[in-house]
Amino acid sequence: MSRPLARLSAGGLPLSSPPVGDRVRVLVVEDDPDTLAAVATTLRDADEFAVWVARDADQALAVADELGYDADVLVLDLDLGHGMRGDQFAAEYRRRAARTTPIVVVSGVPRARELARSIRAAAALPKPFDGEELVRTVRIFGTTSKRERSDPGE
Repeated sequence: MSRPLARLSAGGLPLSSPPVGDRVRVLVVEDDPDTLAAVATTLRDADEFAVWVARDADQALAVADELGYDADVLVLDLDLGHGMRGDQFAAEYRRRAARTTPIVVVSGVPRARELARSIRAAAALPKPFDGEELVRTVRIFGTTSKRERSDPGE
């Protein structure tokens, strides 16, 4: 298992909430620092997720590389500002990952649900998001994914 990363994201948030232990591993990719902080804090406060954050696709790929492309859930904005879009990041992550990782889209772009379906996202939540709904959604998909990661033969 990878150890939690100690450095800070571009937004100043820790990239992980150590210790990982039995927690669901979540990679949040969001370019807006306020939304990134809100998503990360909401998930960390639930005390059942180890959360890594990235402000753009390049940073997210670097974090994912350190995690061995083995997050249990990706929480992804579709409009990442510059560089790769969210759909492009999702395709690249899936290309590199050994297993399918559920994606929860949290986005305010027009047609977000339609775009989420096009990248085979497990769920799509609008911005502004409801914290309880976010936690519940990540828990549902993350718990199943974590179980598959822990017991790959079953």
